[in-house]
This record gives sequence, C-alpha cells and structure tokens, in this order.
Amino acid sequence: MAPAAKRSPVKRATAPRQSAAAAPALLGLTSDWYWEQDAELRFTRVEVRNDAAAEQGLAQRILGKKRWETGVDIEGGWDAHRAVLESRAPFRDVLMWRNMPDGARRYISVSGEPMFDSRGRFIGYRGIGRDITKQKRIQQLLKLDHAVTLRLAEAHAAPEALNGALEAICDSLRWDCAELWKLDEAAGVLRRFAHWAAPGEAGAQRFVEASRDVVFRPGAGLIGTVWQSGEPMWVADSASDARAIRTKLAEDTDLRATVIFPVRAGARVAAVLEFTSRRMRQPDKRLWQTLGAIGTQIGQFLSRAEAERAVRESEARFRALTDLSSDWYWELDTKYRFTRLEGRNVAGGDPSLQRRLIGQPRWDTGLEAEGGWDAHRATLEARQPFHDLLMWRTMVDGTVRYMRVSGEAVFNADGSFAGYRGVGRDVTEEKRAEQMLRLEHEVARLLAAAEDAAAGLRSVIRVVCETEGFACGRYFRVDADLLRFQDSWSIAEPSIAPFIERSRTFVFRPGEGLTGTVWQSGEAVWSNDISRDPRVRDRSMWQGTGLRGGFAFAVVAEGRIIGVFNFSSLKAREPDQRLLQASRVIGSQVGQFLQRKQAEASLRESEARFRSLTQMSSDFFWETDEAHRFTQLVYGPGYLPPEMGRGVIGKAAWELHCESPDETGWAAHRAQLDQHVPFRDFEFARRMPDGVVRYLSISGDARFGPEGAFLGYRGVGRDITEIALARERIASLAYSDPLTGLANRTSLMPALEQAVQRARRKNSKLAVVFLDLDGFKQINDAYGHDAGDALLIELAGRLRDNLRASDLIARLGGDEFLVVLEEVQDPEPVEVVANKLLIETVRPYTLPGAQASVTASIGISIFPDDAADAIALVKHADIAMYAAKQAGKNTCRLYSSGPAANDPSQANQGQTTISC
Repeated sequence: MAPAAKRSPVKRATAPRQSAAAAPALLGLTSDWYWEQDAELRFTRVEVRNDAAAEQGLAQRILGKKRWETGVDIEGGWDAHRAVLESRAPFRDVLMWRNMPDGARRYISVSGEPMFDSRGRFIGYRGIGRDITKQKRIQQLLKLDHAVTLRLAEAHAAPEALNGALEAICDSLRWDCAELWKLDEAAGVLRRFAHWAAPGEAGAQRFVEASRDVVFRPGAGLIGTVWQSGEPMWVADSASDARAIRTKLAEDTDLRATVIFPVRAGARVAAVLEFTSRRMRQPDKRLWQTLGAIGTQIGQFLSRAEAERAVRESEARFRALTDLSSDWYWELDTKYRFTRLEGRNVAGGDPSLQRRLIGQPRWDTGLEAEGGWDAHRATLEARQPFHDLLMWRTMVDGTVRYMRVSGEAVFNADGSFAGYRGVGRDVTEEKRAEQMLRLEHEVARLLAAAEDAAAGLRSVIRVVCETEGFACGRYFRVDADLLRFQDSWSIAEPSIAPFIERSRTFVFRPGEGLTGTVWQSGEAVWSNDISRDPRVRDRSMWQGTGLRGGFAFAVVAEGRIIGVFNFSSLKAREPDQRLLQASRVIGSQVGQFLQRKQAEASLRESEARFRSLTQMSSDFFWETDEAHRFTQLVYGPGYLPPEMGRGVIGKAAWELHCESPDETGWAAHRAQLDQHVPFRDFEFARRMPDGVVRYLSISGDARFGPEGAFLGYRGVGRDITEIALARERIASLAYSDPLTGLANRTSLMPALEQAVQRARRKNSKLAVVFLDLDGFKQINDAYGHDAGDALLIELAGRLRDNLRASDLIARLGGDEFLVVLEEVQDPEPVEVVANKLLIETVRPYTLPGAQASVTASIGISIFPDDAADAIALVKHADIAMYAAKQAGKNTCRLYSSGPAANDPSQANQGQTTISC
C-alpha cells in the first residue's frame, strides 16, 4: 500500500504545472496577449502574440505596474473594477482603451481570473486580452452613417438638417469645422450653403466666418478642383498647396488639413463637402466608403429641396459584430477526425449532432469553410495554426449557423504529429446582424441609383430574394380601398413564372390573405406553410408552384402604409427577429423612395403630417390630468425598463425622484404648464434601480373639453440618454489640450485647487513642477510647426510614461508644461522626478525629416512651504523656472523666498539648487 500512497501526490503536484504551461498556448488561439499579476495586482508577466517591437516594448514597460498606472482607461471606471478584483471574482470581456501618441484610440477586451496557491491563498490574477480596435472603428463608422441619417430625417429645414449632419460628422471624427458648397445654377458657381465649427475653437469660428462670401468656379481652388473632377481629395497642408485659394486663412487659423469630396445628385455633382482641421490623418478605405455613402444621402436630400422631408426613425440596431469569447473546445486525431467536443454551445446545442460529429472530419459533416476545404486542408497538412476561420452549416430548419474556429497542431513527446486542438465560437448573430446591415445599405444604394419607381422596386425585391433565399417577391400598392399588384421579381423557375402572371390580377381588401392582414395591422406576417395556412387566400392558386414559406411586410411613408411586399420561399421558414427589424427599415426606405417619385402636389399635401411626426417622433406616450398628474404611460415592450413606469401614475413629474433639472428648472416648467401652452423637448433625468441615469425628453399639448375646460396634457417622449451623454463628452473636450491630449490651462486650476484642499485635509505636501523647453522656437524655425507639434506630442507621451497615472499633467500653452505631484513628504523625491523628466526631455526626437534635441528648465514650488493657494504655487514655480533658465538652462530650481531668492548669482545665499 505504501507505493500507491506515494504515487498519488506526484500526480496532484504535476498536473497543475502542466495546465499552467498549456494555458497561454491555448489562450493564444483567441487572444492577442496573455498576462499575469501578483497579489498586489502588478504585472509580472505579459506575453504578446504580435512580434512588433512597439508591442513588445509596451509589454516590458507595464511590468511592475498596476493596470490603472499604465495610461489605460476602462469602461465603468477603475473604482468598479478594483471592487471586482478585491472580491477575487473573475471578469470577462471588460472594455479598455488607450489614447495613442498620434491621437488615435486603441480598444482592447480583457478577461481574467484569480489564482490561489495550494493553501487557498490569493496570489494574483491571470488572463488574456484582445485588440478590438478594428471592430470599434467599424461600429464608429456605422454609428456615424446612422447619426447623419437621423439628422437629415429629423430636422425641420434644409440648413438645419445639413448643419446637424456636418456637426455629427465632425463630432464623430474629431474634425474642427465643415462647409457645404452648393451649386448656384444661375451664376455657375459654388456658394456656401451650410457650415459648422467646433464651439470654443476660435480658429474654426474664424475660418468659417472668413469664408462666408467666398465663391468657387470650376477648377478654382481645392473646392473647384473637386467640383470639376468629381474625385475626392485629402490634403495634409492646404497652406502650402499651390491649388488652394485660402492659404493665408489656413495658415493664420492653423486649420491646414482638409478632406473634400463631391456630393452627387444623379450623375452630376450638385455640391462639395469640405472638412478642415488642425490635424487629420489620411482617410482609410472604409472611411472613404462611409463618406461616399454620406455624400449620396446628402445628394438625395438636396434633390428633394424644400418639398420633401424624410423621417428616418430607425431603431438602435447597431450591435457588436464580434463575440470575443470561445463557446467550445475541440480535438482532432491525425486523420483530422473529431475525438473531443465540449463546451457551452457545442453543435448549436444539438446533442445528437454533437454525437454524430465524433469520428468524422469537418468536411464530411455538412460544414462549409471560407476559402474552401482544399485551402484549409493544405493548412492542416502544413501543420500550421489558423485563427478565426469562418465556417457555416445549414441546419435542419433551413437556418444557417455561422462559427469562427481557431486551432493549432499538437505533437507527441517524440515530435510526431498527434492531431489538432482548438476552440470555436458561434457568430451566427454577428453574421446575421452584419448581413442585415449590408442588406439595408444595399437597398439604400439601389434606391439612390434607381431612375424610376419600377426599377427601384424590382432592384429591392431582387436583392431581398437573393440575400434571404426567397424564390419570388411581389409588391402590392394601395389604391383607394384595395391593394393592387404593381411589380415583382422571381428566380428562373418554370413553375413560378405562371404564378407571377396570375398575381397580376390579385386585389386584396384589408384583412384578406397575408397581404391584406399586413395592410390592416401594420405588422409583418410570417407563414411556415402557405399551402395550409388558413390566413392565405386562394390556396389553390399556390398548387404546383413548390412555394412553402411566406413573409409580408408593410411599406410605410409619412406614417401610413402605401403598399405591401410579399415574399415566398421554396422551404418552410421560422420567423427571424433580425429580418423583422430590417423589414421595418427597408419598408421605410422604399416608402420614402416612392414618395420622392410622386407629384409635388402629393408631397405638399402630406407635409403637415410629416412635420408633426418629425416634431413629435417618440418612444412613449403619456397623459396627465388637470393637476398635471400622470394618468397614462404607454410604451413598446422592451423599450424602457419596467421600473420607468412604477410609481409614476398619480404623480406630477416634479414629484418623482429626478436627477435634473433643479428646483428652478421645475418651477419654470410648472409655470409653462399652468399657462396651458404647448411645449417641446423638455428634458429631465431619472436614476434607475441599477444606478444608471436615463435622460428623457418630452413634448406635449394641452387638452380641452368640448366647452373649453382644461383637461390636462397629452404628449410623447424619447429616451435621449446617448445624446445627453454625447453632449457631456463634447463639453469635456473644452478642458483638454487638443494637440497633446493633456489637461489645458482651463481645467488645470480647478484640479490644482482641489489637490491643495486634499493636501490641506491630509496635512501633507504637494509639489508643482513647471517645465519650459529651451530652444523650442529654434525647432519651429528650422523644421516648421508640424515638426514642433510632433515634438510636443512625443514629450507629452514621455511625461505620461514617467509619471504616475494619478499625477496631473497639463500643457499651459506653447512649450510650457506643469506637473502636480501629490502625497509629497519632502523635496528629495521631487528632485528625483525632476531629474528623470530632464533626462527624458533631452533624449533626441525623431521628427518628420529630421532628428532634433531640446533641453528644459524646471522650477518647483512646494505646498504649503512656498505658497498656500494654487495661484501662488504656479506663480512661484514659474519664478523658479526662470531662475533655472538664468542659471544656464537644462537644470532645476526650487522656489525660495528671501533677499537673494531665485537669483542664480546668489544661488547659495537664499536658493536651493537641484543638480540635474
């Protein structure tokens, strides 16, 4: 028995080490790096899959630091994340981001789990990370396209709509100003029709003001060049471009970079869009495509002129297109046959399919692979790893399940090939969302290119059929109290063509057949088997066609149904929620397209309803009594959380627990209600039980009885949380330096005053370090302002890398920087930091086309030794800095009072000198 007792502990001791060693290799299949932290949450190990020197260098720099000390921001804030870590809980797919020196933002998704030793003591965390910047970029551009669509649809007048669209583009891409130059047919020139400039940016305001009366002829200036050529243009420095006209203005305002592209109405260029900014990276292919799509939208908007307003009430349908987690683990033998499948979502949750897969290679199981199986088999034969290979399977119900699979070869101890192992994740929802977004964009593109209603309808029916696998589609238009056949498209199937011909005689009344049911209810309708569905009229007409599945949805314009699409498939189909959502968008797009093709008289007749819908576009409806107490609150299922409606009925709005407005705001609103006048877009905020604050905007009209008695108010409301948060983010931009991303002078003083208050409460000290570059003007003179800007950006990055994440760093302007060091006990640590900053400043800078070096002079003042308030601290640090300059530069000085204070010639008589 003794030998057996000894063997068992050996297995228990070695198995964890094997698991720990294999973890980074396996995690590498779904991540870009693996990391470990000690019990103090400091990085002790960072393994990067990318061999790039920058990535490896970053991995080395963060060793020994806590994550919040590395310059990374986190969704939800660090306090919440630290609470998770303190509870020793695992975390998954936490969104973090880092602002890069070139102004770009890098997004990462991080997951981790706690580690414990054999005695159960916490020893740290380990986990993985994944770079999702590309996905966030796609999401940003989709949201930009969506934001422009909403601005154009919801505005009351063309200038307002276009100004809003320009603002949305500049806000999203962080550009300073924009101008739309519209064709003046009579004069044959381009005149400015709309513009937007970033609030608080004096240069941008000056640029648009000075451009008010400028006109462009074909080929004149950058604008005229794009008008004449019809091709987009990006210019890094318009002040030095020989084609530009406003070179002096660009130089004076420092708005040098510009993107210009044409806006087409049909085949001709009807306008030109220009975006100008201090710094602007060259647009990539995806951004050019997005700008082109936006140009198409604006071209359509301009062609409608004042006779049309388009309401585009699209749901928030943009969701993440990637799932960063793995759903199952798999292993293959040397013949590439499944030997192991386990996880939370194996085979789509079908146990019988999971059992059938064991013992078979993938290509014999009904799977398809992106690029084909021959290419994948070649990868396997070469024993190469593969990552995120897209595969798909058609399920029994006709749906398609998509997955992304990663794997690596496994070898025995003697080096012989043992098979493959890897992970997979279900991306069906991601692919379905992407597919529907592409369908919506393709419908918009086809309608924009269509010359008449018939061509547009046939194009839309065809693309929906081809995307969704329908065999045919028909469109029935509303004609008085009947629906009549108007157009169709079908696959080349002999049995379907006669059916389409018979459909030309079909008419439907409200409630008749699937088509009439949609007309009556306004809701999309599915049928799994139209040959047996009692709702289907004239089922005998379908015999011999082979058609089984049916789907119909409404075409809506200005809030009313003007027609119905009816699609049929050869296979029975289950309802698809994402297609239902897309059908509402497509129905709205087609409705707007058909209305644009109607006579001007019809557009004028619907204008009043259209404006009312635009002004009162809503997400929920409400009513109050004569005392302004809520009597009714109606909203769609799933739109607002149930908590929104609890405790509301029977109370006035100001009796609810609200975060805003304040008492003054509510008093003004009550006074308006007591006057029984209409109101629009009154905003207030409520905190939900989960702690999230939601912002709402309501509009209302007074209700009166037959004899004129006031009955209360009736109105609508919208959830504007995203808009309100976006406004807050925009406001925060006024408090940071646009070049370096550091705090600016505006935000410095309040922050410094708060730091002084904290030091006073804690009875501690803080230091103000004033850094001024020596010889920076010579850099600008020798290499130009772009080189000077590049040097300042690089210096800001060095300051961040060599200071604590909690240290306040600000750029005061020009080449002056200020650092606030809290929790200081004596001057010696400050001297160490100052020496380190001088060393970092002196290191050579690689500038565009040159390499240069500068030095710095540093002045330091200490609270409370040198000053008792923030203003005096900065002033005394500034005095000490000038003493450092007078002492020969490239050195540091501590502020000191006295008859010889801060006098370099009397440095030993009243001034403390730091040797740097």
